[in-house]
Amino acid sequence: MSKKCEIYVIVLIRHEGHSNARKFFNSETAPSYDSVVRTTTFGRDAAWKTRILLEIKSSRRVLDLACGTGILTSMIERDRKGRAVGLDFTFEYLQESRRKKCFASVQATAEAIPYKDEAFDAVVSSYLAKYVDAKMLTSECWRVLMPGGIAVFHDFTCPENLAMHALWRTYFEVLRVIGIFVLPWRAVFQDLDRIICESHWVDSLCKALQEQGFEGIEYTRYTLGTAGIVVARKP
Repeated sequence: MSKKCEIYVIVLIRHEGHSNARKFFNSETAPSYDSVVRTTTFGRDAAWKTRILLEIKSSRRVLDLACGTGILTSMIERDRKGRAVGLDFTFEYLQESRRKKCFASVQATAEAIPYKDEAFDAVVSSYLAKYVDAKMLTSECWRVLMPGGIAVFHDFTCPENLAMHALWRTYFEVLRVIGIFVLPWRAVFQDLDRIICESHWVDSLCKALQEQGFEGIEYTRYTLGTAGIVVARKP
């Protein structure tokens, strides 16, 4: 019997960070998202996502927040016998994921997850944290996680090392030039570095996780400080 693909649409709430995300993630960028992420991260995206898989290796039912075209969601399904569910607020990206991959997905925001309490034993996200309200995000993750469940958040981070930060700025200057010719990605290449460095998502998230009651909160930086992963458990 063939596996059934499901996609649901939920009424969305508005959030201040959604304007940036909507500007970046739309019908124009969806078709090329996978190749652009792979190319612009020099293949490190797959390595970061593999690190997420190691953190949830014993989880059977996983919710992938901001799943986009389903890169991480598909990796989760291939890596375990359990089921992965994708959530994203951009319908065009969910359509793209449905054409290439097969898993249940829902259009919604991470601050208002349309699933019942304690429905998952792991919640993960990649490139989400800088766009959302940390308190709303952690509250919803707490609600849908089972006791003992794990939450894993991955995103870009602004390098602290001066030499690396200079290289970072140079790299984004190059991307801005490329954006002149790659019109669908112009807004992303023009403004992404500013949003990353102004978000302070790690501090906000770790504080919100602690206040919510999560334990064992760990933060690890990767790839010379250009990416970070925060892991926490619900007791």
